[in-house]
Amino acid sequence: MSLLLRTAVCTMAIMIIWLMAIANFVIESFFSGPVVQLTRIVNPEEILVEFPTAFRRSWKTDIIYPPATIDISGSRVFLKPGRYLVHYNGNYYWVSDDFVIVDYASIEEITGYPVIGGLNFILTEGIYRVAGKDIDEFTGAVEGILADRRLVGLVSYLDYRQNSMLLRRGIKVKVLDWGRLNANKDLLLQLENASDRSEYIFLSDGKLLRAR
Repeated sequence: MSLLLRTAVCTMAIMIIWLMAIANFVIESFFSGPVVQLTRIVNPEEILVEFPTAFRRSWKTDIIYPPATIDISGSRVFLKPGRYLVHYNGNYYWVSDDFVIVDYASIEEITGYPVIGGLNFILTEGIYRVAGKDIDEFTGAVEGILADRRLVGLVSYLDYRQNSMLLRRGIKVKVLDWGRLNANKDLLLQLENASDRSEYIFLSDGKLLRAR
């Protein structure tokens, strides 16, 4: 086969593929239309929500489920429950135990629950996931505080980037070791009835000192 003939055959094949792609787009546009898709979210109660608008063709229906959900068949998805309350980019959100944003937080929740700050989130595959994997010790300290009802009412804000926490009485605690704080979190209760707003430092050896 001559070079000229091979070139002509390749050109014709490319044109055919191009024309087929255009035809497929025209057919999908003509026979497709948005329809309401009701999705049952189980978390832990079953909630019927109108999300999303399904993209329906005459021969196929593409259903897009909400981000941060797990498909459990039967037009039902499991929405990961919110575990931590975070402040990010000027808003308050609930994030799951693997630090994926799953919902907005209400004013009532913000005023009665410790808020986590200093985290950065990136958009990956339609979900906002925390950037960085070195937060295990910090997470352990947060878990320890959330597990103690007295500390939940005492701690107002925990800052991952600044390595600090703010108590509801206005006292700031600089944390040098989150892992050690989790093991000695009862020391924070000593500040429950503090009369001033001094700054404290939690040292790596497990001691809590007044800075000024």
